[in-house]
Formats: sequence, structure tokens, C-alpha cells
Amino acid sequence: MINVRVSFRVLALLAIVAVLTSGLYYIHAYTVMRSGKEIIVGVELNDHSAAFWVALDNGYFEELGLNIEYMTFSTGLELAVALSRGDFDIALACVGPVMVMYSRGVPVVLVAMTHLHGYSMVVNENISDIEELSGAKATVSGPGSPVWLLAHMVMDEYNVSFDLVKMPPFVAVNALLNHQVRASFLPEHYATLAVRLGGYRVVTSQELWRGMPGSGIFVRKDFLINHRDIVKKFVYAIYRAINFIKENPDKAAVIVAKHLASSVDIMSESMKYLDYSVKVNRTAIQQYADLLHRYGAIDHVIDVDEFVELSILRDLGLIQQ
Repeated sequence: MINVRVSFRVLALLAIVAVLTSGLYYIHAYTVMRSGKEIIVGVELNDHSAAFWVALDNGYFEELGLNIEYMTFSTGLELAVALSRGDFDIALACVGPVMVMYSRGVPVVLVAMTHLHGYSMVVNENISDIEELSGAKATVSGPGSPVWLLAHMVMDEYNVSFDLVKMPPFVAVNALLNHQVRASFLPEHYATLAVRLGGYRVVTSQELWRGMPGSGIFVRKDFLINHRDIVKKFVYAIYRAINFIKENPDKAAVIVAKHLASSVDIMSESMKYLDYSVKVNRTAIQQYADLLHRYGAIDHVIDVDEFVELSILRDLGLIQQ
């Protein structure tokens, strides 16, 4: 009976999120087709994109003369594929999925970060040791996603193996709490949601990799060449929003909760697991690429010098020359 009640609560909550996600996507896509707005942004529907929601809500884009429309995606993998097709101008996405597209020849560059971390391993029972889970079913997003990478790092660190099952986060939360799997590797805010609904957080990305890159701002190379001023303004608006998040975490949580149709207390707790910043650590990005190659998400070693474009941050005075 307990499992049925938990499953119903989770399914109801996730159904609302799914409906709102679809609604946002089609409403904004329709608006774009009708109005011919200048900039279309691809955004993950989670608090990894908190700076975008804050910049939008506080009018930072509008102040800079940027007319923004956006399309939302439930996973970074879906977003990265859409970026590779040229469905929008600017993307806020996790590094890994975009790097996979880059390795396949998509001409995209990382111009700024938006956060570090934001990934956790959550289980459905209180365990004393991760080794207890060796051989268990665990959910991840697809190969190259940050939680897929975290799963492989956990397997290496603790000398365990998992039967990895590909599943989007909103489905994975229900599967975990309904005991269809024993563990889920989840991005925020889904990790915190799973914990609030009865799960146990056992590993965070911070514990395994202190400076793990999270999400960034990506553009196709031709868009950067032809619309450099737009990209610069967009990055600056995100930078302002990150400062707002750091100085006003409670207000920021209210804004993000509104856009994600979630509770403020979940957002407030979840956002503590992310370190919001525009700064790019080239060494960490190279390490990310090397790990994706090591674990088989990409088939060749990437030199990230062509993937990382720091000139926008330099022009804005946000990093040293």
C-alpha cells in the first residue's frame, strides 16, 4: 500500500511537470513562428538553467535589447541533438551531451559556463555501503550525459558494477521510488525531489570530482561569427543573474520554482548542490572529454582548444587576458 501511494504521488507530480514542459515548448515554438523573434534559446527544464530563468524574470535580457524566446527540453541529450540540427541560436546545456555532438562534427563552441556540479546518486533504501548495490539496476540518462559519467566514476571509485538502464530523470524518479530499480543517477532538481519523496542521497558529484563542469552556454560557430554582440549581451545577462542568485538565494529559488512548477523549498534545497559561475576551467573541460573517451561515449580523443571559446568572457572582463 505504501508503494502504491508513493507511486501515485510521484506519477501525479511528474505528470504535471510533463504537461507543463510540453505546454511551454509548444507555446513558445508557436510564438516564435508567428513573431519571428530574434533569439531562440534551448533550455533544460531544471534548475541547472536557474540563471536563465532569473535573467528572464528580472528583465535582464530586455534591458540589453534582447528579444528572447525559448524551447524547453527534459534532458541535455535531447537539447544537444536539437542544437546540432540548428533548431535554436543559443543553448544552455550540460557539457557532456554537447561534447558528444562536437565529437561527431557539429560546429559548436562553449562560450561560458553556468554552473558546476548538480548530480547525485540516489537510492531507495538506507544502505551502509555502496558495495551493497553491486550488480543492481540503476538509471542514467544516455551515454555522454553527466549522470552517465557520474555512474561510471562511481563504479571506478567503489569497484562496483551496475546494470545501467537508460531513463529520463522524471521517469527515473518514479522507477526508483516504486522499487523498479535500486539506484538512480539524477541531475538536480530531480535528485532533491527524489530525496524529499523518500530516497537517500549517497554520492554527489562534488565528492568524486571537486570541480566537475556542469552546464554551459553554447552557440554554433557561424552564429558567434555573425552575431557576436548578441552572444556577448546574452552571456552578460546570465552573469548578472548568477550574481543575483548568489546574493539573493531565497528570491532566486522563488523565481526558479515558478518556472519549473515546483515548490520553493525543493528549489532552495536543490540549488545548494550547484555552484553557479560563468568561468570556464579549460583543464576540467579537457578532463571531461578524456573521461567521455575513456568510458566510450566518444570514439576519439578531443583537444578542447577548438571547443572552448573564451574571447566573450575576456571581452566582458570576466576573466583575465
